[in-house]
Amino acid sequence: MKLENKALNYYENGFNCAQSVLKACNEHLKLTDNEEDLIKASMGLGTGMFLGETCGAVTGAIMALSLKLGSSEASDRENMRKVFKQIKIFETDFKEKNCSMNCKELKTVHKIDCKKVIQDSVMQIEKQIEEL
Repeated sequence: MKLENKALNYYENGFNCAQSVLKACNEHLKLTDNEEDLIKASMGLGTGMFLGETCGAVTGAIMALSLKLGSSEASDRENMRKVFKQIKIFETDFKEKNCSMNCKELKTVHKIDCKKVIQDSVMQIEKQIEEL
């Protein structure tokens, strides 16, 4: 099953947008063995952190990129720059496709549904990881 279809399937089965992106990416990119904690940690990110702020598909994608490319060493500045660069690429692409990263704005102003932003997010993550 394609990555975007997995993510949409998780969303349709009750996971929020951040969890759907992260769960699908975890399976596809082998981010962590502890999926249960990953899903619990991303629960509060849905619906723009339940405030209509930054889209959960975006925050889930940033978590996925950080897990895949990041480091647990606070002094690893080189790796931090690498992760920040990939996040900036992701954010630029997301804004080009969806006009905003704000959940409430995406839904009310631009009339973009969660399924589209979930799909856009996982497809962009997959593309970026493949290009590295």
